Amino acid sequence: MINRSFTLIWVSQALSDVASEMTSLALPLAVLAATRSAVDAALVATVVGIAQLLAKLPSGLIADTYHRKRLMLLCDAARAAVALLLALALATGNLTTIVAVGSAATIALFSSVFGPAESGVLRQAVPLERRREAITRNIVRSNIAIAVGPPLGGMLLAAGAPTAFFADSCSYLLSLALVARVAYTHVARPRASTAATHPLRNTANELTLGFGWVFRRTGLVVLIAFAAYVNLLGRSIELLAAFGVSHDGAHPVSAGLVLTAAGVGGIAGGLCAGWILKRLTPTAIVAAASVAWLLMMPCASTGDELTSAVAVGMVVFSLPSVGSLVGLTISVEAPTHLQGRVGGAVTLLAISIAWAGPGLTGFLISAQGPLTASVVLAAPMVVPLIVLAASPRLRAAVGKIGTVPAREPEPEPEPESVAAAAEQDVLAHGEPAIQGSPAAATARPSLELDDPLGPFAMLALGLGRARPLP
Repeated sequence: MINRSFTLIWVSQALSDVASEMTSLALPLAVLAATRSAVDAALVATVVGIAQLLAKLPSGLIADTYHRKRLMLLCDAARAAVALLLALALATGNLTTIVAVGSAATIALFSSVFGPAESGVLRQAVPLERRREAITRNIVRSNIAIAVGPPLGGMLLAAGAPTAFFADSCSYLLSLALVARVAYTHVARPRASTAATHPLRNTANELTLGFGWVFRRTGLVVLIAFAAYVNLLGRSIELLAAFGVSHDGAHPVSAGLVLTAAGVGGIAGGLCAGWILKRLTPTAIVAAASVAWLLMMPCASTGDELTSAVAVGMVVFSLPSVGSLVGLTISVEAPTHLQGRVGGAVTLLAISIAWAGPGLTGFLISAQGPLTASVVLAAPMVVPLIVLAASPRLRAAVGKIGTVPAREPEPEPEPESVAAAAEQDVLAHGEPAIQGSPAAATARPSLELDDPLGPFAMLALGLGRARPLP
């Protein structure tokens, strides 16, 4: 792969991603078997979603403040312990709804911290010219987990309830062992010159710095708004397709085909994302994704297994390229000391309305039927096509996504130490320079989208899969 550090992280997270997808299916089913309550089983997924949403901003600040590699190791150790406790609870017949919900929420919180910490470590490990490659490879990694994890979780649960959670615990321990070998140099975040007069006010300001960075970039805001509605549609199309192919629940096995199609489509889209980014403008990529949703949403609601699977696979195929544009912009442009908070802000905005997808879809299906529901849900995808066609300013702003303009040198106070010099370089260039290297003495060239870049962290955008990422 790209280099040793990237390979170690990619392999470690491929293992834990597959295991996490396994338990995302296995835990609600285990609760259902233990309590005979569908409400309790659904509560697990609801609490996980709430925990992830609440943790986005604080986790970004934590990752920007503390040693990122140590945070990754701590998160892996904690998740391994909780997964092992779940396995023991199942093995001894002591699994209750409270234990399941508390364990799931704890794992979700530590995963929320792990994500932005991983992004910061990868930013340092992956050379600038290979980040697009890194982004697309991580998209493929996520979609492999989506395609393989749920059916594997069902098989392990059938083999023995504790097995899936014991495998999950082992995956985190393996991840910990691999991450421990990753090379990473911590650069302390810049500190304000004067102490804040009000600690709570200063904390609120620190938490919202990522939003300020995002909202100063019009093209990125447009792309995130597009991603937010896509995440809502992602949950909707799964429900539409599953409802149709299962024939009101009479054939539940057929519904699993939808999730497999989503994973396969995401893998293919991730593999092709680098090729697409080098040949299409960001505006064309957004337009193509909009057209795909407009055409494929009605196809997914037909009730035919093959048609629905192809439709779901095709819309998910279009998403990794959009996600790569967002991930690339953040990994290249956002300063190192704001990486976590920018990522948290983007993720929070991107999943802000996704929760409404299932409820809205269910209401429309019951009121008008699957076909009408699919047309109503897909209709807003006409808006980005009209807006981009009618507004040259917005079209130009979106077209700049993925291009880093040359930065003007800014006067900086003379650093008092090597650590201070590293902080100043982070502020000026977005990543630490290697002392004594030619690159440290020269200005960075502008980076165009056509440069050969590759897979990085998806910042939990939910792009590249049919439902939002954790």
